[in-house]
Amino acid sequence: MFSQIKKRKKIALVCCRKNSKDIPNKNIKIFFGKPLLYWTYQNILKSKLFDKIYLSTDGENIFKIGKKMGFEVPHLRPKKLATSKSDVFDTHQYFFKKMKIEDQNSYVCIINNNPFLTSSLIKKSFSIFKKNNFKHIVMGAIKIDPDQIFFRQMIKKNSFLFPKFSKELINSKINRKDYKIYYNTGDLRWGKPKWLINYNNFNKRICKRGFKFFEIDSSKYHDLNSPQDWNQALLKFKKL
Repeated sequence: MFSQIKKRKKIALVCCRKNSKDIPNKNIKIFFGKPLLYWTYQNILKSKLFDKIYLSTDGENIFKIGKKMGFEVPHLRPKKLATSKSDVFDTHQYFFKKMKIEDQNSYVCIINNNPFLTSSLIKKSFSIFKKNNFKHIVMGAIKIDPDQIFFRQMIKKNSFLFPKFSKELINSKINRKDYKIYYNTGDLRWGKPKWLINYNNFNKRICKRGFKFFEIDSSKYHDLNSPQDWNQALLKFKKL
């Protein structure tokens, strides 16, 4: 008689540092009448996908607010994992080990604190992950003008600017083809735990194997890295 294979849990993990660099208290700053973290939790909850919705933070206020919202917040993150130079993949590794989240029992979705990551995007990303038999990393991506990558990026050397992609620039034609270039938003990524615990290995994996993606409409998405981003995000969110 064959032993039954235990079903893997679907885990959502949101990581929020206390000392956000450019937007003070960003993770709990009021955004359309609610702490920013509220919108993220609601989108995760509405997806109806997850067995566990975890929050990792070093901030006591974030801990309390997150727990009140409904996040499971098992502990405060060590300070060494919450500096501006900390590697978030080290946080993943610490959290997975602490909570016994392993390849044998879980699939993980890392979700940044961003109100534009809607429940429909979360569900869409999981459907791609599942359709591909959970064998590939899945992330969101936005299509961009190839000029922004090959032809306009410059590196400063002394008082001069030099093209970063010199070979592509030299070989380019005036009437260029569509390169179908995307950038990875990095805000949402599905994978097995072992794929998400080392930044270097993560990058090696996607360089070697690529990753499955869901396309994000840039008019319905915005990063929140600066005060200018915050103000622009408010305007964009209002239109949704």
